[in-house]
Amino acid sequence: MRVRTGPANPERGVFRGRMARRLALLAAALLVPTGLAACESGDASPEGPGASRSSAGQSPPSASVSTSPSGPTPSSSPASIAPSEAIEHVVFIVKENRSFDHYFGRYPGADGATSGETFEGETIPLRDAPDVEPHDIAHGFSSALQSINDGRMNGFSIIGGNEELNGYRQHSRRTMPNYWAYADRFVLADQFFTSMYGATYPEHLYVAAAQSYKIIDNKTSTDSAGNYCDDPTEYSTRFRDGLTAGDVDRILFLQDKINEPGMREELTGYWEAIRLCFDIQVLPDVLERAGIGWKYYVTADRWMNVLQSIRHVRYGPMWSKVQHPSNFLTDVRSRQLPAVSWLIPPEPYNEHPGAGVSVCAGENWTVQQVNAVMRSPYWQSTLIVVVWDDFGGYYDHVRPPRYDIMGPGPRTPALIISPWTQSGDSPDGGSIDSTTYEFSSVLRLIEDLHGLEPMTERDRQADPLTGALDFTSPPRMEKLILQPRKDCPYGTDLT
Repeated sequence: MRVRTGPANPERGVFRGRMARRLALLAAALLVPTGLAACESGDASPEGPGASRSSAGQSPPSASVSTSPSGPTPSSSPASIAPSEAIEHVVFIVKENRSFDHYFGRYPGADGATSGETFEGETIPLRDAPDVEPHDIAHGFSSALQSINDGRMNGFSIIGGNEELNGYRQHSRRTMPNYWAYADRFVLADQFFTSMYGATYPEHLYVAAAQSYKIIDNKTSTDSAGNYCDDPTEYSTRFRDGLTAGDVDRILFLQDKINEPGMREELTGYWEAIRLCFDIQVLPDVLERAGIGWKYYVTADRWMNVLQSIRHVRYGPMWSKVQHPSNFLTDVRSRQLPAVSWLIPPEPYNEHPGAGVSVCAGENWTVQQVNAVMRSPYWQSTLIVVVWDDFGGYYDHVRPPRYDIMGPGPRTPALIISPWTQSGDSPDGGSIDSTTYEFSSVLRLIEDLHGLEPMTERDRQADPLTGALDFTSPPRMEKLILQPRKDCPYGTDLT
């Protein structure tokens, strides 16, 4: 059954100039009767939510983002504002291992499922998910291909760790009320795909670089001190260089037939080992050259700290901007928030299944970060994007698009939070955005806001969240300050 900142601590004169321009533009916007009516009613258009959603991935023209530094200059309405004038801070929060149907399959109006198909051809209901999962489920590159099963989306039942069909479970408003409250008020993106088939480490490379250097797996050893460049024993697997067009065609065929005898074994013939300390261009490189402030808030020596595997970052001056996630709140409260922030939670709050990790506590951590931004002067100029890095082995019924031999992979939950989000018919005036996105979409948006060139084909073709944002209507500045839940096994003091 299916239910449908500039650099940190900017000069005061620059800051005041931007604020003056924004306030002038907002004042003009508020004088437009149609825009004001839309703000008060919470409707995106007279047609309702259908006007702001498109299953074909088309985006409302009102939300287009230009690649020029100043953004578009619409002439159709005096209420319009350039994206680069509206958004000066992007916060990209990346959590762990959940699929869209697992978190939001029951959300009214979204492209969700409440039952799933197994490899054996049975359709079973998606049971209620617990707050703490008993163990992890396989969610690597091959496991995702097995789950997708040539687009049938029924192979989740045969991947490792899913023998008890724990991947066929889902949450609800009762088990994650605050995430659903954000969906009610802001934007829930229901066609946001993980960039590749998994797993955590290469997915996070896409989060930083719009590519994974063709790496397809996590590190193969965890028994030595240090991490990535700091541990010479750490290797992973990647597609080898020099693939011909014929090789690529064969790889795509093998991926589609992964569940047939001998296919995975042949696929591994295209792989090679790689030491996890190498150089590729990452978006922080581009931001650094352009003089745009950034920080990567992440715990050291963890799977998710991909910049620790980029040699020139780890051993260069940029490493000082790779900081512990607790510094994010410090920077917000001390008015030191950079223009671009990657925010990777500490492990107790990243919602990774198993090991006693609580979804409730992870939700509280997210609320703490979002509340801090909303309580600060940054709120009116900030866009927050919350995603989960891979599908975690959990069922999802939507077949991913295919861009190349890397993916994309199954859908991630995605919340887009800002005064500048598209309004609609969700319970608190939010909307459901069915534009096709992947992690590179967030990088493309950052590039467009600052007039930067794309780094790879992925961010070049990615949609920069156009269906989620509206720069032709007055922003909805009302803050949604949520209270941390008190029924979590830990993390109840995150205020």
